[in-house]
Amino acid sequence: MHCIVLVKQVPDVSNVPEDAWDTEKGTLRRGMLESVLNPLDLHALTFASTVTAADPDARTVYLTMGPPQARDVLVDCLARAPGEAVLLTDRAFAGADTIATAYSLACAIRRVEREFLAGSREYLVVAGMQSVDGDTAQVPPQIAEELGIEQVAYVSSPGFGADLELRRIGPSGTETVRPRRLPLLVTLTACTRPLYRSFHLARRARTAPIHEWSAASVGAEPERTGLRGSRTQVYRLFSPAEDQARRCVMAHDAEELLSLLETAYRAGPRAAPDADADGSYDLAGRTPTYRGELWVYAERDAGGVHGASLALVGKARRLADQLGVGVGAVIADAEPGGVPQDLIARGADRVYVLQHPLLADPIASSHARSIAGAVRAFRPQALLFGATPWGRELAPRVAYAADCGLTADCTRLQVGDYVKGAVSLVGILQQTRPALGGNVMATIMTRASPTQMATVRPGVFTIPSADPARIGEVVRVPVSPAADEVGIEIVAVEPTAVAPSIRDAEIVVSGGRGLRSREEFQALLEPLAHALGARLGARADLGASRMAVEDGCAGRERQVGQTGQTITPRLYVAVGISGAVQHVSGMQHADLVVAINRDPRARIFRYADIGMVGDLARIVPALTAATEAHAHAGR
Repeated sequence: MHCIVLVKQVPDVSNVPEDAWDTEKGTLRRGMLESVLNPLDLHALTFASTVTAADPDARTVYLTMGPPQARDVLVDCLARAPGEAVLLTDRAFAGADTIATAYSLACAIRRVEREFLAGSREYLVVAGMQSVDGDTAQVPPQIAEELGIEQVAYVSSPGFGADLELRRIGPSGTETVRPRRLPLLVTLTACTRPLYRSFHLARRARTAPIHEWSAASVGAEPERTGLRGSRTQVYRLFSPAEDQARRCVMAHDAEELLSLLETAYRAGPRAAPDADADGSYDLAGRTPTYRGELWVYAERDAGGVHGASLALVGKARRLADQLGVGVGAVIADAEPGGVPQDLIARGADRVYVLQHPLLADPIASSHARSIAGAVRAFRPQALLFGATPWGRELAPRVAYAADCGLTADCTRLQVGDYVKGAVSLVGILQQTRPALGGNVMATIMTRASPTQMATVRPGVFTIPSADPARIGEVVRVPVSPAADEVGIEIVAVEPTAVAPSIRDAEIVVSGGRGLRSREEFQALLEPLAHALGARLGARADLGASRMAVEDGCAGRERQVGQTGQTITPRLYVAVGISGAVQHVSGMQHADLVVAINRDPRARIFRYADIGMVGDLARIVPALTAATEAHAHAGR
């Protein structure tokens, strides 16, 4: 089985020099940042090498798109594992958003299939879960949609037997997925061990041929590439300091850390961020650029409707009232049950039900075709998804299939205008999200697109109260996905018992890879959580980063982050957590954040109110002892 590995050159957002930030313009001077191979693509390299090692005739092709200097990441790949390298480079690609990028890469993959694989369809397209500069995770599923193939996202490990099996993080637990046919696109969330460069391969890589392909050479249509083919556009960049009020105060010992922590906690919750603030907008009799309802995709979970979807219904209701339009919710499932009535009670005017037995399983291709068909039929002016693992897998395919722009992981939505030169957009959805690993905030608008689409981080907006007296309409939309079009099957599911206490706990003490074993994780964090809960009179529980879960320090039900849970406790204590964007997205709306880390440059301090640098094995027990002593003294 062959592998086409998608890689990307990105700025090193883990080491941003102070003078790289232009405080007047509110932008990063990207030229001052070192360019590196996207760290998450190392998982893809490891996975591909495992797959191709089982077949002596298998070929590995590394593919990247970028300026001429992006060849450096291909040399890096060849220094880790042998293969062939293709650089897709052309000024015609400049300004591309995810849709234009996905289209261009798909054209290149078709040429790789013809010329490198002699027309064989026995291959995998492999990529990291996302790139750390954009954090959208949109390009791989949109490539899959363009190629008409299945995608398996959030894969953690492959299994080899009679058939290839993939274990992935699914909406309801760890799923084992088996492809029914190839090609297949796979995105990786983890691997057992990254591949390192070898002296022998690095020497060969410096002189290895790298094929350079242009837009014309892969048959890309000019109107679908670069800025011309893009459906979204950034119209404002600003510093996160304008959007986040945190400034970390560093403590020098455990007693000082406790004093700062307790003083801040007992001062009460600080003013909530203005994510729920909708602003004051008035059309003033003008004709808006977009017409139609505001839609929300209603994701199901074990309790009915996912909380992220309910919160979006409330947000859509407030924005729709400013525009004088209705709110629609769309369900795609085998059996909707009482979900339509719940959505109406939360603020929806119409619920569009797409019902079919094939929509029972979380297979993005079937759901995407059904939802995209409803979008084309009813043309809502906007469609919002929760940025859950399932939403981030599904939304890009829906947007691509409906030829619409999509903005990922929004933390703010408002209605406003955009006027610049001859361009005048009225009543558009202003979509704000973090980029470049949280170093920049970007406000994005949708253009040249029939519907505005966005995914929104869970926990950003509040869930509206239900009003059982509200009256709405249920619209049955016929759909007919074909069974023979489904290219994967879910052969097993290990349900994840989500612990509600983590989401509901007022205090969460969370550990990361800095804790080197399950024994150390429990020995250090459990006493601290118990002591803080007793001292502050609040419910406390344990959380964990993805890497701590992957290392076996905690169960997945305790995972905080993009592929775990989003929580908003009064107090969040991050112990040995580096502050990767995937983790921060799950805890950044905690009221008070305390970070303890060995590394003074750890990113977690950017998102913390109080911090301390030093040996975890010394600081945490000292903090626990101080907390217990104060608790006893206070009795």
